[in-house]
Amino acid sequence: MKLKIYSIILFLNSFLTGILTPVISLLLLDKGATLSNLSLILGIYAFTVIVLELPTGIIADVFGRKKSFCLSIIVSLISFTILLFGKGFILLSIGMMFYGFSRALSSGSFDALFIDYYIDNYGKDKLHNITTRINVLEALGMSAGALTGGILPKLTSTYFSLSSIYDLNIIIRLILASVVVILGLIFITETANNNKEKHITIKQHIINSSSIVVKNSTIICVFISVFSTGFFLSSLETFWQPHFLSLLPNDGFMGLLGVMAFLYFAAATLGSIGSNKLIKNYKFNTYKMYLILRTLIAVSMIIMAIQTNIPIFRCFYSTIYLLFGMANIPEGVILNREIPNEVRASVLSVYSLVIQIGGLTGSLLYSILINYVTIPTIWTISAGIILITIIVIAKKLIFEATVKNTA
Repeated sequence: MKLKIYSIILFLNSFLTGILTPVISLLLLDKGATLSNLSLILGIYAFTVIVLELPTGIIADVFGRKKSFCLSIIVSLISFTILLFGKGFILLSIGMMFYGFSRALSSGSFDALFIDYYIDNYGKDKLHNITTRINVLEALGMSAGALTGGILPKLTSTYFSLSSIYDLNIIIRLILASVVVILGLIFITETANNNKEKHITIKQHIINSSSIVVKNSTIICVFISVFSTGFFLSSLETFWQPHFLSLLPNDGFMGLLGVMAFLYFAAATLGSIGSNKLIKNYKFNTYKMYLILRTLIAVSMIIMAIQTNIPIFRCFYSTIYLLFGMANIPEGVILNREIPNEVRASVLSVYSLVIQIGGLTGSLLYSILINYVTIPTIWTISAGIILITIIVIAKKLIFEATVKNTA
């Protein structure tokens, strides 16, 4: 029963994120932002997430993941109440700053709690199942939320008299967020191990968790790899739309953009499910599987970059996300197998932070390179970054694979 409740909470929380994804920039513009300060408002949000990512993970481990997660939803309620009634640069910036705070609080806290619950009840040998469940539920929640969020403005303009056509998105988000926080307060419980850790100081927790990460070369290898994840996702998500439009013969094919967005969610979800089946049914070694899948991502990206044929481009675009969804499962298994329960939220927050730093680094580099090279060249460079990280971590992970096989 608790597994189902936790799954519902995770799905709804991802749905909340998705419902604003397709309209957030338009919402801010409608509320008084300008094209000149829109990027600044979104930058305040991103900066808040990055700065608070690690501190909030530590807070979740020390003071309780349930408290941290529920607080994140409450802070998001404050954020979107401000966005619902506020107008102008200052109020919108404050609202997005609170939203960034809520995202940082939720990052890792509920995932860590869910994983700990699963390990306590089913053991670490079943980590691939919970990793798949989390990935699939998040992808389904985001996609369902994005589809809903894209429809709501049209419904608002047709059937409702609100000050903004995007207000219904915010109102539904506020209602569902209230449901999530009530479900969390009633049904979420923490293990005795987590409760014990509340008595140590934040300073001691930082020392403990830092020591675990620094001394664990496997965790460091995963972090090196996920840095390249941020790097390649930044290049793909930034440039696929303008490049795809350049391949279209005329504007009559613009509807294919929606098809491409659907393919992203569908491929990532199928990849997660398929990867779990491979591990479960064929006992694939997660370390070798991870290295192979990451290599295939890089190869697929290079092939996609040189395509001018639309169907083939779509095929390899989908393949990248299929492989990405597949690689997420062994990556999650490898990482969570190494993390002690008492520092899981902190380490998962670092994981999220490393991806964001990789993405930010990539964005800065690509903003310079795009003036000198083509989009396919940038994609080839990002694929090269993936291959470099594979070379760096391969020896260690292959050694781990050998140890696990002989153990």
